[in-house]
Amino acid sequence: MPQFFFNYLSLLLLLVFSISAPFIFIKIILPKVRKVLSKKNKKIFTNLINVRFFYSVSFILPPLIIFFSLKNIDVNEYENINEFLLKLKRIAGFFIIIYVPFLLNKFLSAISLSFKSNHFFIRYPINTYLQLIKLVIVIVSIVLAICYLLNTSPWGVLSGIGALGAILLLVFKDTILGLVASIQVYGGNLIKEGDWIELKNLDIDGEVLEVGLHRVKVKAWDNSVATFPTSKLLDLTFKNWRNMKESGGRRIKRDIIIKTSSIKFADETLLKKISSIDLLKQYISKKTKEIEKENNIPESNKNIKRKLTNVGCFRIYIKKYLENNKNINKKMTLMVRQKALNQYGLPLEIYAFTSNTDWLDYEDIQSDIFDHILASTKLFELSVYQSPSSYDLNNFIKFSKI
Repeated sequence: MPQFFFNYLSLLLLLVFSISAPFIFIKIILPKVRKVLSKKNKKIFTNLINVRFFYSVSFILPPLIIFFSLKNIDVNEYENINEFLLKLKRIAGFFIIIYVPFLLNKFLSAISLSFKSNHFFIRYPINTYLQLIKLVIVIVSIVLAICYLLNTSPWGVLSGIGALGAILLLVFKDTILGLVASIQVYGGNLIKEGDWIELKNLDIDGEVLEVGLHRVKVKAWDNSVATFPTSKLLDLTFKNWRNMKESGGRRIKRDIIIKTSSIKFADETLLKKISSIDLLKQYISKKTKEIEKENNIPESNKNIKRKLTNVGCFRIYIKKYLENNKNINKKMTLMVRQKALNQYGLPLEIYAFTSNTDWLDYEDIQSDIFDHILASTKLFELSVYQSPSSYDLNNFIKFSKI
């Protein structure tokens, strides 16, 4: 009788201890664990705490204690409740099989957060592989849990999965396509987190936040977040602006349209005025001597003599101005060219690269350049084309009535 009482008392104490184990761990042990790990100053320990890994560990303690305790005792000694104990042991084992993958997923999430900003893992798809590992762990744990409850060998179930391969291919089609796409994209160094990409087919333009197994997340410039399947990176054409940032130059390619009615030969007064500009002194002096030499021809050919034009001098002025601008990358293409005449006038295209690729700085530099160029047209007695407004038309009508 005392032995019988002792057996049941020890069993009761075991159940009480297993139930109270999470509370003991959370209140007493976990604060000490956090204190020790915080002194280590390792990012992975910090992230394990942030994802509540150790807090989650506490909830696996009851089934672990029950399972291993019942495994080491003879349940036949408890004739009245031996079937109950066997079922309790099986339930505890089932809970362990299901809960361990949950803890592994939290651990993998902590690893992902820890190495996400590492240069090596930005270049290679660690997040994609971790998601694949998580998926495999979940599938294996479900198979093992079912086999454990049915008391059958997992190899039989796994061999049966081979016969269902076609169905699995359909179920995990997006996963397989995403995996293949992510490997090809990262393998070819086509895209990585932090890149600025454009997908015109999907109307997506922004910074890549994450390239996952199934989805790519892109933060647009209005701070909205768009997602699309990873496999689309292989199906669609996209533009990656990373090389622009790494090259050290961002392109300016913009026209200003000169009214053809303002284009003329430069007379003595205009030449004298623009000769005082430091950027043009050498050019005008050299060009004037060259033209005088070529124009030293018989008087009968007087009508075909060469002359400087205001638009030609203006084009050279813009080029010299850009060459002397500290914000322009001199190692890259720099030109100012005339384009074909159109119904609006003569387009002058400014083609150059800024030395700063940051968006805000680039826009400031570009604006400063065109502020100066547009204001300089008056020096060369040129006019920039602008469509007539209602104010212009009213003035024209008033003038015509006079």
